[in-house]
Amino acid sequence: MLLHLQNVTKGYGQPGTHSYRPVLNDLNLEVRKGEKIAIVGPSGTGKTTLLNLVGTLDQPEQGKIFFDGKDITGYSKTELAAFRNQHLGFIFQSHHLMPQLTLKENVLLPLLPQGKQNSKNETEWADYLIQKVGIWEQRNQKPSQLSGGECQRTAVVRALINKPQLLLADEPTGALDEGNADALTELLLKLSEEEGVTLITVTHAVTLAGSMDRKLTLKNGKLV
Repeated sequence: MLLHLQNVTKGYGQPGTHSYRPVLNDLNLEVRKGEKIAIVGPSGTGKTTLLNLVGTLDQPEQGKIFFDGKDITGYSKTELAAFRNQHLGFIFQSHHLMPQLTLKENVLLPLLPQGKQNSKNETEWADYLIQKVGIWEQRNQKPSQLSGGECQRTAVVRALINKPQLLLADEPTGALDEGNADALTELLLKLSEEEGVTLITVTHAVTLAGSMDRKLTLKNGKLV
């Protein structure tokens, strides 16, 4: 089991006061290595909150989160930052590329905290991924010179550059037209299978959700 959320609760506001609003309530989730999961549900039900907890960008009020058998709930901020850098990859609806950097420089950016930016192996890995997703000819161009689909493909490569065990995608096709969205869906599935990466995506896209191994709906604070 790669990921296990055990009785996780999370809300907003001060617990025990009238302002408190529960979002996730005693939620449980188990994800096997290599599995592809879609989390769906209406806006405001807590899908992004759940993804932030899995990605250690936020902490649960109650419950525990286990990754590869280790309880990561009590990690310090420094430990969590190292954990994210070593084990997780993130893709968001907006690509968040640095406008002053080229496509390839954006891809290599996550390596900076590890001091690997000049590593031949890592550079070769970046080149391999850039070619694999079909944007090799654009590698020296900046985001302003790229299409929306090319920017999002760059974001996918950047998310994979550290060879994460778990890839988290929050509405990755939300800002794309139908053609680019379908292409990105196909790309995510292909890369997940070929590179052995576990994938959890929050999405409203029917095609993307239907392509996953499991589709879970977040309702009343729980996954069904």
